[in-house]
Amino acid sequence: MFKTIRRFCSLLTIVSVMLLFGCSSYSEPPKAIVKINNEKVKAVKGTYQWQTKGLFSSRVVVADAASPFQISEEMDAKQIRQKSVAIIQFNNGSEPELEAYTWNEEGRETELSIDENELSLPSHKGRHVIEIRGVWPNGDASYTLVIELKE
Repeated sequence: MFKTIRRFCSLLTIVSVMLLFGCSSYSEPPKAIVKINNEKVKAVKGTYQWQTKGLFSSRVVVADAASPFQISEEMDAKQIRQKSVAIIQFNNGSEPELEAYTWNEEGRETELSIDENELSLPSHKGRHVIEIRGVWPNGDASYTLVIELKE
């Protein structure tokens, strides 16, 4: 009988903690998985805001990072062919609203076209810094990738 009571108390404690502090296993935005021509391309998470809610609590994390252009200075460019398309997915299977922009040292340059999870990449040769921004019901995040278009 004491064993049953102990199990019940343990279970009650676990349920109480989950209700108070949230049931979500994600305390920050998911990792972006970007593929170009079936090859993974490194996407670095930048600035984000993320909210997790429990029954009696809510927690918001705001993480500020350097601009995508500044982040790109520490990244190697992925060599790709012109007229390539990037496929964007997330490690938790979510499908946020997506936006994408090219960047230069002064800030956002050009908005890029996204259809579903397919990003149309710039068409002119050279190094391109790209910001992908995802927006979920509980937050948003910026991801930076760097490509080099060759002929």
